[in-house]
Amino acid sequence: MKKIRLGTLVACMCVLWGCEKPHVNIVMPQEASNRVQFAGEHLKKALEDAGYSSAVLTDTVGMDKEEVCILLAQAADTTGLKKEGFSISTRGNMTTVTGNDGSGVIYGCRELIDHVGQYNDLKFPAQLTDAPEMVLRGGCVGIQKMEYLPGRGVYEYPYTPESFPWFYDKEQWIKYLDMLVENRMNSLYLWNGHPFASLVKLEEYPFAVEVDEETFKKNEEMFSFLTAEADKRGIFVIQMFYNILLSKPFAEHYGLKTQDRNRPITPLVSDYTRKSVAAFIEKYPNVGLLVCLGEAMDTYEDDVEWFTRTIIPGVKDGLNALGRTDEPPILLRAHDTDCKMVMELRCRYTRTFIPCINTMVSH
Repeated sequence: MKKIRLGTLVACMCVLWGCEKPHVNIVMPQEASNRVQFAGEHLKKALEDAGYSSAVLTDTVGMDKEEVCILLAQAADTTGLKKEGFSISTRGNMTTVTGNDGSGVIYGCRELIDHVGQYNDLKFPAQLTDAPEMVLRGGCVGIQKMEYLPGRGVYEYPYTPESFPWFYDKEQWIKYLDMLVENRMNSLYLWNGHPFASLVKLEEYPFAVEVDEETFKKNEEMFSFLTAEADKRGIFVIQMFYNILLSKPFAEHYGLKTQDRNRPITPLVSDYTRKSVAAFIEKYPNVGLLVCLGEAMDTYEDDVEWFTRTIIPGVKDGLNALGRTDEPPILLRAHDTDCKMVMELRCRYTRTFIPCINTMVSH
């Protein structure tokens, strides 16, 4: 009887050993970009969550040839790969993920993660090439409320812990950004009336800041954190703002209204807005702008002037201060605006301009 029990135990242990999941090595270049590094770590965590042991390496020296290996790389020759596109090639226990860019590597790794989740194995595709179809894909987070703040008008919501405590929750932002990656999104839209006075200080207009010093430092730290975390996931943080909306202390300093449906374009408000945009672009990496010109402009010609002579020059000022030429996305909301009229003049001022009709983005 004891011999039978012992034999049964040994047989069960052999079955368990046979079911042990293989070790997976993820290999990436030593000088990998932040997005490729994120892709590798993201894949490693997903594999470990699925019960596989995993390691991230920078070369294959000393690696057991029987172990599963996943190579990550950006393509030296991107022929046949669209922007953010990737290819997966599997030969034996070696799988290679090649991205057109860092985002392509992320999406290629997501394909492997989805495969493991669906099939619970490492039998990855022998050959697969894919890429997103839409230029911009993202989620919108409103940093606004359903009621007016005391002493404020519509759209006037400074970034503060009292009004938006969730904005300062880093752990929640990581979960949200990872959800965007899972759904192959490359943009995050923050919707606010006049965000600049909560996020940047201007040497020429130091009184324009709308929050106290402690809150300003929190905002700086949070926005820097958010844009950095978004960047390594291939996500642009795109800040929305409304037309000629002024910070309350700036308006009070000059005896103006924070917003005016018939406000003329003046050198003062243009200079303030241009410098605000420039400081924002200079200070925070991997950001873009979504501009709502809206009803505050008297004419469509005013829309064109404000957009091309205030907003776009502000973006360029910020890039020049950084010594950069790669332009961020600049989106125009079509609400009460003649987009065609603006687009006819856009090429004189910028290459990276994308018209935005309400919430649907077109190329």
